[in-house]
Amino acid sequence: MFYQDLIDLNVSVETEEQLFDLIGSRVIQLGYANLGYISNLEKREISYPTGLKFPEVSLALPHVDPKYVKQPFIYIARTKKPLKLKQMGDSSTMEAQNFLFLGLKNGAKQPELLAQVISAFQNGNFVEQFKETKDSLDMLQLVSNEFGEVIK
Repeated sequence: MFYQDLIDLNVSVETEEQLFDLIGSRVIQLGYANLGYISNLEKREISYPTGLKFPEVSLALPHVDPKYVKQPFIYIARTKKPLKLKQMGDSSTMEAQNFLFLGLKNGAKQPELLAQVISAFQNGNFVEQFKETKDSLDMLQLVSNEFGEVIK
């Protein structure tokens, strides 16, 4: 579910909407998602924010209804500067630079994947390596080692 062409650690955007448009366009063009992916991403994030704050890092886990996913994927994006977004649960405003776009075909597996991600980002060693990684191939290796064969 992790692919080197779905890792961008140097994204230059000003807003969460611009990020969704950019990443959405890429996954559609590469054949991982269907048309409608971007609008569903934006609608879903308004209703169900995905920002998470951990002691050493903040991130968001934007995702869509499985009908917009052609092939399961996780797209890792890091923005050059923090973007304002809403926190999961209470919808309070927060900032994040790290985004894992979850493209799952089986929505029932989403809670299990979310638990894996939360566990990883509570691990200080993983977080330190994640934040220090600047190269897409190195990031691919790091997440592949951490998550193994991720749920599809």
